[in-house]
Amino acid sequence: MGIERFLTLVPISLNEHSYTYSNIWLVPILKQYVTGASLAYYMEHIMSLAKSFKKASQKVKKPGISQDLLACAYELWGLLPSFCRHATDTHQHFTRLSDVLVTFLKKDPSMHQNVSTALQILVNENKAALIPKKSMEDCHAEYDFLSEFGMQPTYSKKAATKNIKSLVSCSNQLLYVLSDLFISSLPETRFCLKGAIGCLASVTDSSVTKEVFVSLLKSFQFVDCEGEGEILTSPAGVVDSDQNDLKGYSQRCLILELAYCLVQGAKDNLIEIIYNFTIHSFQATDESVHHEAYNTLCKILEENPCLSSARYIELIDLLHGLKPPTSIASLRSRYACFHMLMVHAVKVSLEEEENSKAFLILNEIILTLKDGKDETRKEAYDYLLNISSTLRDSSFIGSIEPYHKLVSMIMGYLSGSSPHIKSGAVSALSVLLYKDTNLPISVSDLVPSLLSLLQTKDVEIIKAVLGFVKVMVSSLEARELQNILSEVITEILPWSSVSRNHFKSKVTVIFEILLRKCGSAAVKLVTPEKYKVFLKTVLENRHGKSSEAVTNDTKNMPEDSSAKRPERRKPENSDNLEKNSLKDNKRKRDKKFETDMPGQKGSLMSTSNDGLRLPKRSRYSNDKNPNVGRPEESEKGKKSWNKSFTGGGGKRKVKVTSTGKDKAASHVPIQPSKSHKLQRKFKRN
Repeated sequence: MGIERFLTLVPISLNEHSYTYSNIWLVPILKQYVTGASLAYYMEHIMSLAKSFKKASQKVKKPGISQDLLACAYELWGLLPSFCRHATDTHQHFTRLSDVLVTFLKKDPSMHQNVSTALQILVNENKAALIPKKSMEDCHAEYDFLSEFGMQPTYSKKAATKNIKSLVSCSNQLLYVLSDLFISSLPETRFCLKGAIGCLASVTDSSVTKEVFVSLLKSFQFVDCEGEGEILTSPAGVVDSDQNDLKGYSQRCLILELAYCLVQGAKDNLIEIIYNFTIHSFQATDESVHHEAYNTLCKILEENPCLSSARYIELIDLLHGLKPPTSIASLRSRYACFHMLMVHAVKVSLEEEENSKAFLILNEIILTLKDGKDETRKEAYDYLLNISSTLRDSSFIGSIEPYHKLVSMIMGYLSGSSPHIKSGAVSALSVLLYKDTNLPISVSDLVPSLLSLLQTKDVEIIKAVLGFVKVMVSSLEARELQNILSEVITEILPWSSVSRNHFKSKVTVIFEILLRKCGSAAVKLVTPEKYKVFLKTVLENRHGKSSEAVTNDTKNMPEDSSAKRPERRKPENSDNLEKNSLKDNKRKRDKKFETDMPGQKGSLMSTSNDGLRLPKRSRYSNDKNPNVGRPEESEKGKKSWNKSFTGGGGKRKVKVTSTGKDKAASHVPIQPSKSHKLQRKFKRN
C-alpha cells in the first residue's frame, strides 16, 4: 500500500486540546517495515507531527503526560532511518534533508545514532547498485523482514548515480560537522559516528576529505602551518607532542581513529599524509596509540594493496622492530597487518630479499604458538588459519602454489637447531592440517619429515610430533590412513613404553583412533612382534568393559536357563505339570529372595544378551539351597515364601505384593497347605 496511503487510512493523530493521541502503537511497526518511502513525506508530515507532540508536552502541566508526549515525539523522529531505506526521492530532496541532519547533529544528541544510521543506509544502498561486488550485507538496512514477500529492493544504476551526486554535493558540510562532533564526543558516542564518516568519505572527493583531515592536524598542532606540502609528505617533518603528555596521546588516538574512517575513498596525496602520520605514531611509547596505529595501517593496506608492494620491506622492518603488544586487541591488529604483507610476499614477490623478510613474520607467529598464554596462542592460530584460507582461495603467479609455498616455508624450520622453533613449526603444521586434511597428500614429504623427528630425544619436539600425529589420524579418512599406517605405527611405537610426559598415553590414544578407523586386523598386521603386548593391552582396555560384561553374562546364567532345558524332556502329564508349576514358583521365590538381600542388589543382577535382567547364581552354585549357612536370610526367605500363598484347602493362589506390604502383613502363623507339603517332598527327592 505504501506508507502514505496507509497512514491516510490509519492516521497517527494528536488532540492538542485534550492531549490525547491515537494509533501511536504503529510506530514500532513502521520502524521495522517501512521501505520505498519518500524523504519529503518524512520532513513534511512525520517531523511536523513530532513537533506537535513536543509542543504539547511543553504546554501540559502534568509531568507524567508531558514525558509521555515527548517520548512520542522522539519515537516519530526516530523513523528517519526507515524512511531512508530505498528512498524514492533522494536526488530531489537530500539537500533539504542534509540541513535537517545538521540540525539534529548540532542540537539533539539523542538523534546522533539515527542520523548516522540513515547516512549509512543512503550511501551503502546506492554504492551497492553501482558496484556489483558490493554485498547488500554491508548495508545497514536489514531486509530480512522482506523475505516473506520475495523481494529485496535495489536501485537502478541510473538512479543510484543521481543519488550519489546529490549525497556528494552536501558531504562537505556533513563531514565537517561529523568530524568536529567526533572529536568532542565520548568514546561510546564516537563509535556510532565512525560509520557515517567512513561512508561519506568513501563517496566524497578526496580533496574535500584532505581539507577536513589537515585542518584537524593543525588544530592539534601535529603539523606546522608553514611548508605544508613538504611536511605532510615526510614522516621526519611531522611535529610530535610531548611523548610523556597523556593528553597528547589521547589526541593522537583520536586523529588515528578518524584517519581510519577517511582511508576508504582517499586518493594518493591523502593516503600519503595518513600513512606518514600513522608510521610516526609508532614512535610513541603508549600502547593505546600503537593499537590505533595498527588499525589504521591495516586499513591502508587493505584499501591500497599496491602500498604493500611499494613499502613492503620498509613496513616489515618497522613492525619487526616493534615489541609485540601485550594487549590482545593490539596483537590482533598487528597480525592483521602481517596478513596483508604475508599475502604479498607469498603470492607476488619473486625477489629473494622480500622472501627472506617474510620469515621474520613467520618467526614471530611460530614463537607465539609456544606462548604460555592461551589467548595469545589463539591469535597466532587464527592468523595461520586466515592466511592459509586466503592463499588457498587465491590465484597465483609462478610455478609454486602460494599455499604450498607457505607450507614449504614452515617446513624449513624443521631443519633448524632450536628445539623450541622446531616444535613451534610442528604446531603450525598441525594447525594447517586441521584446516586442510589433504595436506599430507598434496605435500608428499610432510609426514616422513615429521615422523623422522621422533628419532630425537627432545621432549618438546616429541610432544609436538605426537600432537600432529593425533590431529592427522583424527582428520584423515580410513582409506587415506591405510597408505601411511605402517610408517606411523612403526615410528610412534617406541614411545609407547615411556610413561613420563604422558608419551605412553598419547600413543595409546593414537592407537585407539587407528583401531576404530582402520580395524584391529589392519593395525595388527603392521605392528612389530615386540609391540604386540602393547597392542593387546590397548585392545583389552578398549573392549575390556564390554568383554567383561559378556563374560559375566555367560558365567552367571542360572542353571534353569534355556541352554540346559532341552537336556531332558518328559511327557507333560498332570504330575509333571504340577511339578513344573512348583519349580517355577520356587524360581520366582529364589529370585525375590536374592533381589531383596540388603546391600547385594546391584552385585546380584546382570544383564543378559537379550536385554533381560537375570539373577547371578554363581556364588551359590555349589549349594543345593542357596540359603544354607544363612539362617537369617533363610528365615526371611521362608517368610517371603509363606506370604506368597494362602493356606485354604490346598488351593494355590499367587499374591503379587510389594516389600512394604510384606512388612505390614499379619504375624499370625499360617498352616502349611497341601501344596506346601508336596513341595517339601520334592525337595527331599
